[in-house]
This record gives sequence, C-alpha cells and structure tokens, in this order.
Amino acid sequence: MVEILTLVCSLIICIAIPVIIFMVLAIKNRDERKGIILLFVLGALFYAGMQWGIKQNGLQYLFNHTDFITFMSSHYIAYLFVVALFGAIFAVIPEVITVMLFKRQITFKQAIAMGLGYTVSETGFLIGYPGVRTILEYTKNKDSKLNTTVGELLMSGYERILLTVIGIALIVSLIYFIEQKMTVRGVIIKVLCQAVIAFMPGFLIAFSTKDMLEVFDRSTSLIMVYVLMTAAAFSAVAVLNGLKWKFYEK
Repeated sequence: MVEILTLVCSLIICIAIPVIIFMVLAIKNRDERKGIILLFVLGALFYAGMQWGIKQNGLQYLFNHTDFITFMSSHYIAYLFVVALFGAIFAVIPEVITVMLFKRQITFKQAIAMGLGYTVSETGFLIGYPGVRTILEYTKNKDSKLNTTVGELLMSGYERILLTVIGIALIVSLIYFIEQKMTVRGVIIKVLCQAVIAFMPGFLIAFSTKDMLEVFDRSTSLIMVYVLMTAAAFSAVAVLNGLKWKFYEK
C-alpha cells in the first residue's frame, strides 16, 4: 500500500506540477496565451512523434531487419551511445523547423511552455502510462505487490524532476541560439548535451553488472548518476536564469 501511495505522489509531482505551471503561464499571460498553448502542444507532439516513430517503430525495424540485436549484445556501451545520439538528433529536427517558422517571435515564457510540453509528454510515456496501469491493476487485485521499493520510486520521481528541468533548459537554449542566428552552434550544443544526459546513466550503471566486471556496486553507480544529474539540473537552472532577460518580449 505504501508503494502505491508513493507511486501516486510521484506521478502527481512529475506530471501534475508541470501541467499546473503551464496553466499558470497561459492564464497569467493573456497576450501570449495562444503562443504558449501552441508551443506546449507542439512540444508534446514532438516527443510523442519521436517516441512512436523512432524509438518504437524505428528500433523495431532495426531489430527485425538487421543484426542490431547481435551488435547490442556484443557492444552494449556503443549501443547506448548510438541510441542516445540519434535520439538527440531526431528530437532537434522538428524543434529547429518550428522555431524558424516563428521568425524570432518566441518569448521566454513561450519557450518554457514548449519545454514543458516536451518533458510532460516524455514523463507520460515513460512513467505516467505504466504508473497508471500499475495503480489500476492494484485496485483490481490488492494482493498484488510492486517489484520496486519506496526508495526506488522516490528516486525515480526525483530523476524525472531533474530531467524536466534539464530538458526545458536545452529547448530554451536552442530557441535562443536560433533567434540569435547561431543555429548550427545551438543544434550542436543541444544534441551533445542531450546525448550525454541520455547516455551517462546507462553507461555508469552498466559498470555495476557482471558483463562489465562489476567495477562499481549498484549503489555507487546510482549515487554517481544522481550526483551528475543534480549538477546538470543546477546548471540548467543557471542557464534559464541567464536567458530570462535575453529573449524578445512582446
């Protein structure tokens, strides 16, 4: 029961709070409301499209028509890097196109809304849908037990909060670079940062497995992952604070 309550709280914090922030932005900024809503929806669609088109159907095609499974089993670190890099590349393409279509008319608040839409969609796919399904199954059979502990659920929620902050900062930074006519620099920075953030957790945890000679125990690997992500999130907050006054405002 405690695990289910923790899961519910985690879903509320990770999904409901970003949605509430978006609603406050839309309500308090009437002049920018249409842009805020539009960019929030576009951000959500960008991740949904990438998740469905690339991560599901694209990887499934590779698994079914190539020797990618063999490559993955033999070169796990390289596999993690390839997936992280190409995920970052495919994610940035629709974002660049959208920002260019707006022609330097995106404000800081609208950029935040786009980041919120993307990260809310990501959270919904990764933990929202599985979490809700788990809760529904529990209501049908209260004797069922979760395979995760309260601590793991709390850390999972903490991780999503960090990734939400980092994801928003990356999208806002990309928009700023494009509007300053530094598109190539912005794309390179976003792709590399997003790829590293996606790659490093799996890379560090891999070294706690027998295949990697158990260089670290799992607890040490997780500590390193969360320290790295926390530092990245603090850096993301600093970046957002620095960009706040540099955007075009209506």
